[in-house]
Amino acid sequence: MMQIVEWWQNLEPEGMRTFVTIGMVSSGVLFVQMIVLLFGGAFDIPDFDLDVGSGGAAGMFSVRGIGAFFTGFGWTGATVLDSGQSLPIALIAATLVGGGTLTVFILLMRWIYSMRADGTMDYKKALNQIGSVYVPIPPRREGLGQIEVLVHGRMTTVKALSDAEERMENLTAVKVVELVDERTLLVERLSPGDSNRSEDNSPEPETESVDAPPAPDSL
Repeated sequence: MMQIVEWWQNLEPEGMRTFVTIGMVSSGVLFVQMIVLLFGGAFDIPDFDLDVGSGGAAGMFSVRGIGAFFTGFGWTGATVLDSGQSLPIALIAATLVGGGTLTVFILLMRWIYSMRADGTMDYKKALNQIGSVYVPIPPRREGLGQIEVLVHGRMTTVKALSDAEERMENLTAVKVVELVDERTLLVERLSPGDSNRSEDNSPEPETESVDAPPAPDSL
């Protein structure tokens, strides 16, 4: 522990601690978010997303996107400073690399979600499931938003419409009520009385009547 403290105190020149802090925190956040993405609902942590319209899961201003940018920004700035360059040059290099990291990240995320959205995903399994708004959903079917919902046991981001009169903001709890098309769901705001994540539509198990065995003949 003392070695870590000593290493931290000896970080120079000016700005090095800031870059290293940004890099470490952003890397940790991005790592956790990617674990959530890969393993789905088992580690269900929402990815807060600013309103970027149809940017979706790969939106530039999601926690994942911001984490990707600042991971590249922080470590690049620290590396450039460590090589003896000035702080302004380090800031410029860090911004350029951070932007490049974000671009690569967005392309990667779009590819991942396109793989999830292929014909193997049956979104009928999402009917009556409870999810949360990921990208804000406009009212009266005026545009598409996105929700995060469990499908086949995995947390999946799906396009969504709403018939509500008001726009549904981020993290609003919703219920899937209809499959609009093979990749778009119709949702409604979750009513206070609906506390279950999904409705159990499975039929009552049938019980077979078993005739009692005949009584043994009396001797």
